[in-house]
Formats: sequence, C-alpha cells, structure tokens
Amino acid sequence: MMNKWHFISSLIFMCCFIATRLMTGPIAEFFVLIAILFFFPAVLSFFAKEGKERTPGMLISFLMKAFPLAALCATAAFIYHSALFASGWFLYTIILALFGFTRLLKRGTFPLHELMIDGAWMYIALGGLWFWLYTADIQVMTFSPIIVLLTAIHFHYSAFFIPLFYGLLGRQREKETALYKAAGWVILLSPLMIAVGISFSRLFDTFSVMLYVIALYLYGILCIKTRFQSTGAKGLIVFSSCVLMGTIVLSLLYSTGMLIRVTYISIDQMIWFHGSINAFFVILPGLIGWLIEGPRNQLKQKEFPISRVHGRFHLLSFQKERMHEREQLGLVDSLDDLNGTTFSAERVSPVIRRFYENPMAFTLKAAVCFHWWVRPFVFLLQPVFKKIGQLYLGTSRRPYEMKGRLTTFQHPKEERENVRTWIRHNEKGEQVFFALYAHHHDATAGYMNIALPLPYSQMTAILKPFNEKEDFLLKSVCPKGSTGDEGLYLHTPFITMKLPMEESFHMKPKSDKNLTAVHQMKLFGIPFLTIHYQIDSGKSSC
Repeated sequence: MMNKWHFISSLIFMCCFIATRLMTGPIAEFFVLIAILFFFPAVLSFFAKEGKERTPGMLISFLMKAFPLAALCATAAFIYHSALFASGWFLYTIILALFGFTRLLKRGTFPLHELMIDGAWMYIALGGLWFWLYTADIQVMTFSPIIVLLTAIHFHYSAFFIPLFYGLLGRQREKETALYKAAGWVILLSPLMIAVGISFSRLFDTFSVMLYVIALYLYGILCIKTRFQSTGAKGLIVFSSCVLMGTIVLSLLYSTGMLIRVTYISIDQMIWFHGSINAFFVILPGLIGWLIEGPRNQLKQKEFPISRVHGRFHLLSFQKERMHEREQLGLVDSLDDLNGTTFSAERVSPVIRRFYENPMAFTLKAAVCFHWWVRPFVFLLQPVFKKIGQLYLGTSRRPYEMKGRLTTFQHPKEERENVRTWIRHNEKGEQVFFALYAHHHDATAGYMNIALPLPYSQMTAILKPFNEKEDFLLKSVCPKGSTGDEGLYLHTPFITMKLPMEESFHMKPKSDKNLTAVHQMKLFGIPFLTIHYQIDSGKSSC
C-alpha cells in the first residue's frame, strides 16, 4: 500500500505527536493525523502506480516525493499549534487539488465516476484551508475552534474518501445507471451543500444531510450488487459501506438536534464515537478493499496526432515559403480517406465530395449568429479576434461572402501529415479564420483533425464523420458508449485539455451544383454559435 519510507516516516511523526500532544490537545487532531499520515499515502501510491501504467505524470511523482515533508509540517503544526507549519500542509493540499483538476482537464467532465475521483482530490484543498485556519486561530464567522477543526476533519475524511470510493465503484461497474448517477451527484455536491447549511441555514443543513443519508444507503446497496474479482476485497468494501450506513445516522441525529434545539448527541460523543468508527471501520477497511481490488481506469488513452503550432498576439500568418498553393487542393485528397464504421464516402452526394476535395471551386456565403447569451462577450472580444485574425466572424447576421485560399502547410512544430491551411477573409479583406486541416485514423474510423492556432496555444477539433442519406455530418460528440478520439481540445505548452464544448457540421446537397451547411457550437450543451453556409459552384476570388 505504502512504500517503506512513507510508512516509517508516518509512524515516527505519529509517535512524536502522541508523546507531545495527545494528552493536552483535542482528540480530533489525532484523527486528522491518522488520515494524513496513513490513509493519504496509500491513496497516492495507488494513483502513482496507475500513472506509471499509463502516461507517467510529473505532478503525481512530485507529490509522492514531497509527502514526507508535508506530513512533517502537518504533525509539527499540531504539536506547536503553528500556522507556519500548517501552511506547508495547506500548500501540499493545493497541489493535490491541482492534480485532480489536471485529471479533469485532460479527460473532460465525464464519465461521472472519474469526476467523483477528481472532485475528491479538489476537496482536499478545502481541508487544508480549514486545517490552517484552526492552527492560525482565525475566527470564522461564529464558529468555535473545535467546529473549525471538525470541518477540517470533514474535508479530510468524508469529503475525500466517500467520493473516491464511489468513483472506484463506478470503475468496477459495467455502466453508470441512472441510480448510480443520482446518488453520485448527491455525494459529490453534499460537502458543499452541508457547509452552506451549517453556515447559513440549519433547515437546509438537515435537508442536505437527509439527501446524503439516502445517497449513502444507495452506495451500500450498489456495493452489494456490484461484482468484484476478489471476494475478500468485496467483503471489506461491503462491510465499510454497511458501517457507514449506521454512522451517517448519527450525523442526521446531530443535525436534526441542532435544528430543533434538542441534544441527541454531543460534539464530544461525535468526535469519539463517530470519528473513531469512521476512521477504523469505514475508511480503513474500504481503503484496504479497494487497494486489493485495484479497479483500473477503463477509459481509452487518447493519443491522436495533434498540432503544436501556436500563434501570438498578432495576425495569425506564417512565412510564405511554408505555404504552397496548388491548382487543385482539397481539405482531404479524397473523401474516401475518412471511411470507417460510421461513414462511407460512396453514400455522400457528389457535390459534397467535390466541395471537400476542391473547396476553392466553390463560393461560400456565411450567415453568422451568436446566440443572445454570448453576444456581450463576443462584442467585447471582437477587437482581440480582429487583431489575431482568428474567429473574427462579426456580429451581424447578414450573410457575407467568405473569400479565401487553401495551401499546403509545413512547420517545424507541425507533427501531422498532409496539412492544409485554409485562410478566409471577409468582404473587407480582413482575415477572419485561419485553420490547419488534416485527418487521421484509429482502428475503426477516420477523423477530421482541425487545428486553430491561438495566442500561445491552439484549439483542436477532432470530428467524426457520419452518413445521413446523402448528407455529410461531422460531430465532436458521438453516441453514448463511443470511445473514439472525437472532441474539442485546447493544447498549451503545459497541458492538453478536453473542452466542455461540442461542434457539428451538417452538409446537405441542394442540387448537383450547390449545397448548404449548418455549423453549430455548444458550451456545456448550450448552443452559442450557429453559422448557415450557402455553398455554390463557381470559383471564388481570393
């Protein structure tokens, strides 16, 4: 579970703490250190091992090496009641949260079970903050020091381990059912809901705890119904979830008592009884069980080719010798290059094929519509778009002709093959769009791989083709269960992240000489841009 150095250092720190502090400080401090010194390094070791099996991560490697120093700071913070030492642990929890956040950025928001794991890591930073507030003796609203300490415990225990366990349970299951998702969202959001309730409304606090109780009972039921490879691991995990069903009732009694001003269970009883049982009969067996079972992230590691060509804060253009015009050049050499299980070029209308294989033989008229909720932002960003010559689409809905040129493209940082540059201008000759087109294949499908250079970064759209009668569809989001490369990604020098955006093109033939296309973009599933294209045969002027 832990390497030898982590175990020995944790044991030494705990002995030092017990010898100097246990008889004089709150017992709650002991439970915080149990989590920090023993439970956390075990979880870190699990994810460090997972990282080695996939793409090694510098961040998780640093976290493993820095743990002994962070644990020393946490122990010293309690022994000396020092905010300075607590700052070391607080900084470490911020880096832990950053680890969770980078996992989310690389993958995207879904699936829910991985989001649960990301959320667990990000909650740790709140635990570090309340840890620091306690040692710094900072008054938080009307909370007593013991309540501040209990809040730190909350974020080091239930706010971290329960979402983590639930996410690992999701990895173990064949699919995310509606029941799993409903309970998952409650578990993920409950730490924040309960914190808001304690701070502002006892009624809302009791309501939040009741929802949390229901979700945890569903968690226990799902643990029982889920298949495991190891019988011993399942026994430990089911035992942990069943004990949790009992201890969570104590939280409900405490919250209800605070609401109606009746003491069913005191804070001291909560610390000793609730704290000890959660630590040694919920977290410990559950953690051992999951470490034995070792459920792996089943998501496909996406390793498609991506452009590393970035722009700067000026007009996006590159040296002419890197761009070579040809008499006939397409976005692809042949539409057959995109054939796969979801698409056959033979079914597409001939006029659509001709457009993709020679777009300069057509004229494009675009009617751009930014939806109402993004128009203020677009208006403010128009000067930036104009300066960099990218996404400068205008705010008028009046159709206008997009003139342009298509060339081959070579660049030292361009790792894709057969790249074409499509530069478009408006009627005033202003550059409105600069895109680098390529395509790639995986085992089952071909994809359009389109890069839009941005200042010191670039956005890549991986679009999967589909047939619909004679129409041609390109989508960045595909039916549930798809494990392809499709998606929108932002590439920076530091990280490639999946964006919560969707993009689609739907091309329809109108005759053997013209066609229409609808380009739509969404953010978090909400449309924010729709462009209607009228595309006619007849060479456009450049």
